[in-house]
Amino acid sequence: MLEDKDTIRELMHRYCFCMDEGRFAELAGLFARDGVWCAPYRTATGPADIEAWLTQSVPPAPKRMHYVMNSIIAVDGNAATARSNYLVMVEGPEGPVPSVCGTYADRFVRTSDGWRFQRRELIHAFKGEMRLQLP
Repeated sequence: MLEDKDTIRELMHRYCFCMDEGRFAELAGLFARDGVWCAPYRTATGPADIEAWLTQSVPPAPKRMHYVMNSIIAVDGNAATARSNYLVMVEGPEGPVPSVCGTYADRFVRTSDGWRFQRRELIHAFKGEMRLQLP
């Protein structure tokens, strides 16, 4: 079970690096085939939809960094859940600026390719200028 938690924690961290580096195809591959990415402004289902949405809405500039912390992970066989706090910092004219913070509510599934997100829900607690391209 500890190995599963470590693998899941690394999956959550890999998501942050992929998001910050604009590697949306790789990020989408962290989701199960029917995986759901859910935010207050949009839900995307399946890797192709997730990749397309992030490519459309997350511009390459300004730079941003995602942080995930305080994760509580529960594993039950081939399924798992986690709650984590997140913080996104965005590049500003005079340095980093807090953009948004809140909670990730995650569900995971063990697949033949390893652990994948089944559902990642972003629950905003405080939101500033996110500098996204939203409809």
